[in-house]
Amino acid sequence: MKLVFIFITVCIVSAFGGSVEFESSPSVVDDIKNEVEAPKSAETKLKSKDDLETEFQALKSEVSDLETEVRHRHYRRHGCISGTAQLGYSSRRNKHRIMYIPFRRPFRRTPALVVGMTSLDTYRGKNVRIKATVSHLSGHGFMFKIVSWGGSITYEVVYSWMACPK
Repeated sequence: MKLVFIFITVCIVSAFGGSVEFESSPSVVDDIKNEVEAPKSAETKLKSKDDLETEFQALKSEVSDLETEVRHRHYRRHGCISGTAQLGYSSRRNKHRIMYIPFRRPFRRTPALVVGMTSLDTYRGKNVRIKATVSHLSGHGFMFKIVSWGGSITYEVVYSWMACPK
């Protein structure tokens, strides 16, 4: 504020062609120095804020990498398991097969199970009637039953299955 007053006074005196000498006391000089140095300390704070922002981004990236690693380790240990089941080759009619399919490693809880037919070989002169059912699903395995009926001649039926933790 004092600096503005001095500037206005100098402008007025210069406009009228005179000259003025100012005597400055040590306190005025100190005040001016403080006003000039204040922006420098604010600039220093801004630089340190940028450094903090960079450090924050680096820590955020490190946390993200650790989360990804934990997720991958979890799925390697607790991920999905898959396999196949088949009726087996035979030219007989109306056959059935019941089998217990154990999981290579047990699940902590009963998993979600998906079963789908991947291959079917039948006699072309007969109807195709196939039924597959899952029963007794647990964390250790499941019972799988494949049945053909109604005169179906089924040479081969293959099913794929996949069990995943819920």
